[in-house]
Amino acid sequence: MNLFTTQKQNLESIATDLVKHLQVRVTNLTTENCVQEHPEYPSILSLSDCLDKWNVKNDAYKIDKTDYDRDDLLFPFTAHFPEQGGRFILVHRIEGEHVHYSDEYQKHALMNENIFLERWDGVALYAEKTDRSGEEGYLGQYVFGFLQKMLYPAAFVLGLSILGLTIISHSFSEGYLAVCLIKCIGCAISMLLLIQRVNPRNSFVQNLCSLGGKGGCDTILKSKFAQLSSWLSWSEIGLYYFTGSFLLLLIYPSSIGLLGWLNVLALPYTIWSISYQFWNKQWCILCSLIQIVLWAEFLVNVSFHSFGKTFDVALLYMLPISFLTPIVVWSLLKMSFKRAVRPFKQQLNKFKYNTFLFRQVLTSQPRYAVGDELFPILLGNPTASTVITMVSNPYCDPCAKAHTLMEDLLKTKKDILVKVLFSTPDRDDDFRTKAARHLSALTLADDKELAGQALAHWYSKKETYENWSVKYPIADNDNSHNVRKIQKEWCEMADITFTPTILINGYKLPSVYSPEDLRFLLN
Repeated sequence: MNLFTTQKQNLESIATDLVKHLQVRVTNLTTENCVQEHPEYPSILSLSDCLDKWNVKNDAYKIDKTDYDRDDLLFPFTAHFPEQGGRFILVHRIEGEHVHYSDEYQKHALMNENIFLERWDGVALYAEKTDRSGEEGYLGQYVFGFLQKMLYPAAFVLGLSILGLTIISHSFSEGYLAVCLIKCIGCAISMLLLIQRVNPRNSFVQNLCSLGGKGGCDTILKSKFAQLSSWLSWSEIGLYYFTGSFLLLLIYPSSIGLLGWLNVLALPYTIWSISYQFWNKQWCILCSLIQIVLWAEFLVNVSFHSFGKTFDVALLYMLPISFLTPIVVWSLLKMSFKRAVRPFKQQLNKFKYNTFLFRQVLTSQPRYAVGDELFPILLGNPTASTVITMVSNPYCDPCAKAHTLMEDLLKTKKDILVKVLFSTPDRDDDFRTKAARHLSALTLADDKELAGQALAHWYSKKETYENWSVKYPIADNDNSHNVRKIQKEWCEMADITFTPTILINGYKLPSVYSPEDLRFLLN
């Protein structure tokens, strides 16, 4: 894997591949911006309108698959799959029994033709180049795009150059230089953690985080344990620690002894962080790298006997200046960002929280029945006109947060019924399935409120399964296994790909909305 390869979203990738295949002079930056800024993004219409803008002849078709004949197709064409809310592939050719295609993950992929026909809904777009095809000002846009790509490498090289010139102009010990290098690495990783929190779709960070497993970084950083308070995260504390100590090292090298003891005080945090990731079976590669850097700093301090003189009068003002500088700078930046986006957010919210528009978008999707035969956990008013279905996972911090939001909704709105289902692998050796089966078994008990109480206790207390199960015992039977099987089959039918997934009266909550938005939309 190349960490510096930009991972495009689905439609952007298809659009850039199509333009490249047609050899139309349109930059990747222009292509991505055009489809993303279209009001109907992501759709065939957004792609077609962009092609029209660049004078690329194109036509969209709805092909009846009962009359399908590969010889009637023109290549390459963009095919639409209705799965996962709708996605696209670029079909290059069909040979033998295989479809040759590309998408955002693979540029030279094969798919069995029968499988392709099962997934394809018949919607296709064919495009061809004309003499007038291309964007205006192509050369200028190409240069601008190249300069944008060079920003991060240039910043990295400039930073190293400044550090190198500082080191060359002074005489430092090997231990001091090693600690400085470790502090630099810590600063870089801390900045990546902040980028992941602010913009989880950043391509470089996504590629790096994927080394630790799918969704690990995002799951850990969105958990409540990633926040020390509502306004301070552990990512920010890491940035303050590394940048503040690095700055103090640069302006006052004699502080290395004091910083060595500060490092010792930080080591217990590493044990807590690794233990939390192990317990949740989710690994954040960036978080783990921070722990490695902290221990590497400790080993360097021990190796070079850095724990010497720890304090003198100069540190009385050097220490607060060094550590307050990153705190103040980052706080000012955050404040500026919030003020800059506030007017746009206010305008967006007027449309986003328009209940008429919300219902139009909501009911334009497929509807899924959530009947009693699924044995959901029921919370709230059984006769309510608004039924919220939450597809959850016992070991999922965002699910725990969504459950808290549902409880808050039930306190303020009386005409709501919440149904809770579980999406787990349904394997005997899976720890998530074990907890889900236990909760499903509680729905079969005579006390119909017991399952809801057990679920609230599970998400709020974060006890081990063994301790929690003692408080909510169940009878040994196979009914809970049957419930898990039924719910798993329903989740596959409804194309549930992540948790929590929220449905309102059987309609999936559109991706532009979050569970937090429901308090403004359910009147």
